[in-house]
Amino acid sequence: MKLVSYNIQYGIGKDGNVNLSRIAEEIGDADVIALQEVERFNSETGMTDQVADLSVLFPEHYVVYGPGLDLDASYRDDNENLVNRRRHFGNMLLSKTPILSSRNHLLPRFGLVEQLTLQRSMIEGVINCDLGLIRIYSVHLGHSSAEEREGQIGYLMDVLHIAPDQGGAWSGT
Repeated sequence: MKLVSYNIQYGIGKDGNVNLSRIAEEIGDADVIALQEVERFNSETGMTDQVADLSVLFPEHYVVYGPGLDLDASYRDDNENLVNRRRHFGNMLLSKTPILSSRNHLLPRFGLVEQLTLQRSMIEGVINCDLGLIRIYSVHLGHSSAEEREGQIGYLMDVLHIAPDQGGAWSGT
């Protein structure tokens, strides 16, 4: 099984251009892909839906997405009709085999109001593959402070410890 984890940084390359096709070419034909910093409707990335765009670039993969950040990105069209949409920043999992269930975990964060901080998250997917059912995570830790990262790592360890006993997002009879 080929597993790729990639922080796509909003899809912006070293040349400053947003190019998801270039990222898809780098990833290649991986069986499971964990992506971080995937955007939806951000003005800095052309108001595109990167989740939808990446889904098109990987047509043979099942997809789940979990935003950490959820902000209003609604607008009025030319006829003054309200178009509801949300700006998202989060993580994504893609798999060639079915992702049976997923859960989005919001990571602990410190109330840092003097500097840019974003709500970070971890998307968990239960994937049915040749090895059986496996649990895969795509996570993006904060960068604001060591204390914040330590708290997030502690939370992650707790999730990893109890997740097998909890089953998937939908369990039981």
